[in-house]
Amino acid sequence: MSRRVTKRDDMAAVIALYKSNHVPREISAQTGVALRVVKNLVKRFRDLGEDKLPAPLPKSGRPKLLSPQTLKVISRQVRSNPSLTAREVKERNPVF
Repeated sequence: MSRRVTKRDDMAAVIALYKSNHVPREISAQTGVALRVVKNLVKRFRDLGEDKLPAPLPKSGRPKLLSPQTLKVISRQVRSNPSLTAREVKERNPVF
């Protein structure tokens, strides 16, 4: 089973359905969000207070070292010249 990231829109839909007195099983069926995730969101919503939308949980794992813009520049150079070495890429872009 693949793990799906719950987006802010999904969270808002889950909370809106919960506020309109739907049960978690119905919310899961309507939104496509897993039942366990719906239950956790509802619990966090109740714990925070009935007026706030729960913030998404921080991602686990090591943070990325390169920005998306830097990756785009490197991949563009490598696509144009596949035999390019890492040293040559660094020499061409001293900012990295």
